[in-house]
Amino acid sequence: MIAAPAPADGAAWRIDLPASKFTSLSQYRVGIWADDDYCRVDSATRGLLDQVARLVRSAGATVDDRSRPVELVISDRLFQSLMYATGSASASDEAFAADCKAADALTDDDPSALYLKSRTMRHRDWARADEDRQKLRGRWADYFAEHDILITPAAPTAAVDDQTSVPSPQRYITVDGERRSFFDQTSWINLAGPVGLPSIVLPAGTTSAGLPLAIQIIGPYLSDRTLIAAAQQLARILPTPAAPPAFTA
Repeated sequence: MIAAPAPADGAAWRIDLPASKFTSLSQYRVGIWADDDYCRVDSATRGLLDQVARLVRSAGATVDDRSRPVELVISDRLFQSLMYATGSASASDEAFAADCKAADALTDDDPSALYLKSRTMRHRDWARADEDRQKLRGRWADYFAEHDILITPAAPTAAVDDQTSVPSPQRYITVDGERRSFFDQTSWINLAGPVGLPSIVLPAGTTSAGLPLAIQIIGPYLSDRTLIAAAQQLARILPTPAAPPAFTA
């Protein structure tokens, strides 16, 4: 990795990402995180992850499906808290004051508490949350000292129906017949971004109803080229992705 000095002409900084050191899937140490109590996936998604594990093993890779870099519940709630805090920057003074008043009236177990109390947190609380994020980064670094990539679900289900016309509090997803929060869709892909890690979502087959399924591949800091190489090699052995529907005018 080479970080070039800032050019005199004011051009953007450039980082030369290291090339992938792997030429075959058999060289990878692969972690697989197929499911989690915090955000259970449906049977089709779990079946896909089980299939991916078998295919990766058959390709000769070393597979670890037991180790976990972080706790999904802690990581996701921290992500949400930091995201809501950042979102308050665009609020008007009047709107922010109203949010502060509403947050002060809530108990911690209120369904709206995480959103409003995070959105109005004091700088001291934000600094503590950011410190927790740095600790998560350290745990990820320890994990990737012994693993080259981690494969997870991209979402708990296949693609869901468009619900943009439905008011946000009424939106939901269904996981094996259980109605769940619409925003559970992002819990798995929220893993990498807050800690600055690269990730790729790779199409990987379909459900029995023809809906597209996908997996997520996460790698260590600045391993973007390694992830791309892994995705290319995985694409050769994974189920064929769903074809987009034919367009009719």
